[in-house]
Amino acid sequence: MPLTLDDASGLAQVDASNMLGQMAALPQQLLASLSKELNIEKGYRKVCLCGLGGSAMGADVLCDHLMGTTDTMVSVVRDVRLPGWVDEETLTILLSYSGNTRETLAMHAEAQRRGTRIAVITSGGRLLQLSEANGESIVRVPPGLQPRAALGHLLGSAAIVLESVGIAPVATDLKRMVPSLEEDVRSCSAHTPTEDNPGKKIAIGMAGTLPFIYSSRNVRSAGRRWQTQINENSKMLCLYGELPEADHNQIVGWVDGAKDGKNRPVFLRASSDRGMMAEIVKATISIFEDFGLDPLIVDLKGETSLESVMRGIVLGDHVSFYLAMLQGIDPMPVSSISELKKRLG
Repeated sequence: MPLTLDDASGLAQVDASNMLGQMAALPQQLLASLSKELNIEKGYRKVCLCGLGGSAMGADVLCDHLMGTTDTMVSVVRDVRLPGWVDEETLTILLSYSGNTRETLAMHAEAQRRGTRIAVITSGGRLLQLSEANGESIVRVPPGLQPRAALGHLLGSAAIVLESVGIAPVATDLKRMVPSLEEDVRSCSAHTPTEDNPGKKIAIGMAGTLPFIYSSRNVRSAGRRWQTQINENSKMLCLYGELPEADHNQIVGWVDGAKDGKNRPVFLRASSDRGMMAEIVKATISIFEDFGLDPLIVDLKGETSLESVMRGIVLGDHVSFYLAMLQGIDPMPVSSISELKKRLG
């Protein structure tokens, strides 16, 4: 008998590693990490946030938020080397949940050579050993999770670092959102019936399609999270584009190109988008509707872009879980990533 999304016990059997429980713990992870106290010297005009995969997701959230709220130069680097502007006047924050990410270790070594001030966020591994040996600032997070399921720990820890050095009160901002995030987790719970559950309803609308996630530039980290969670948890190809950039290229493929009934445009429409950006999103959606492209519209709540991102992440995480359940697959294993790491040695 096919699995139904309202069969909570059946879902638990498929979700053998309890990915749902780990994702639902994001608000509690945030609270735990945001309660930490750090003593790091202030005075940085440049911040480089370094990481890969799920470990870097929190960096994306913070970078997007800080671009509109501070005059400090902040950038996220997913690479094996640092940008040329990173120097001794830069705070370099390295995020690696395992502490053994090859690329992040390479950037750590380069940051040391350049004499930057280093802060490390990790649960252990080689990065922790190197950082301890060099007397660097360290924020340890609990081990035993998949990096993508440790977002609350990693994001909150990086926010504490940034607030401690006087960049912005982002940790305080995140703490205020926890009650709303907890409410969103409850609304997407396995025990909440489909008719009242936005995560289940959206997953049903995306099942069997190749989703293209679109959002405004203001909330692009939510869009990226939707893409990567669907890739990893749902084992599905999923692509992402941001507005207004996609209106200058991708829209042509949708409207003027050959139609493929499997492709499904999904628009994350943030209530925090205002002015010109809100007009761009509205106009883009109207074109997709008028040309019969059947866009799925997902409204993200939130008074600020940061709140819309965080609430969008909670919703998207649950959508990716229910997409996995509709296929009857355990969302936790990522065998292809494990195989690649094995080949890299």
